[in-house]
Amino acid sequence: MALGDSKTLSVSAKGTGGLDFYTGWKTNAEWISESGIDFKNTKQVLEWYKKEYSNWDSIWLELFEFENTTFTPRPQYCMPLDQKWEAHANITIIGDAAHLMPPYAGEGVNMAMLDALQLSESLTSGKFNDLKSAIAHYEKQMFARFAEMGKETLDNTDFMHSPNGLKKLLEMFHQFS
Repeated sequence: MALGDSKTLSVSAKGTGGLDFYTGWKTNAEWISESGIDFKNTKQVLEWYKKEYSNWDSIWLELFEFENTTFTPRPQYCMPLDQKWEAHANITIIGDAAHLMPPYAGEGVNMAMLDALQLSESLTSGKFNDLKSAIAHYEKQMFARFAEMGKETLDNTDFMHSPNGLKKLLEMFHQFS
């Protein structure tokens, strides 16, 4: 992950040997349609990157120069932190479907795994008289966990995309060392 100029660039290795990478910055919700960029045209995306990340080291250009890169713009959303719904006896949701949020806390997979564990425990524990009660118990835990992690990811999103994002991130890591 790299930060600077109120922007981020995140890279992750995939099991296939490829890379996924993401750019991040604060903009309006209509940026994708208003940008005029044809995201299937790698040259256009490269030119956008060179302009928008002009103060960044050229080492990152390689990600954008590879002609076979597929660019898929994805705005980052977060569900309301106080999201709730009435439990049903025949359906619930887990993972990103239950608590969509930006990736800046790094907890998405962990939350999805814990959702699956807590749902399975609620359904198999024998503590509940019916499925609706078991699902309601799981959802109560999930809502509370999402409110906490959602706030953390929104706070991280704000500071990482601020002018002092790198400094703040380093300070955060230093407090754990």
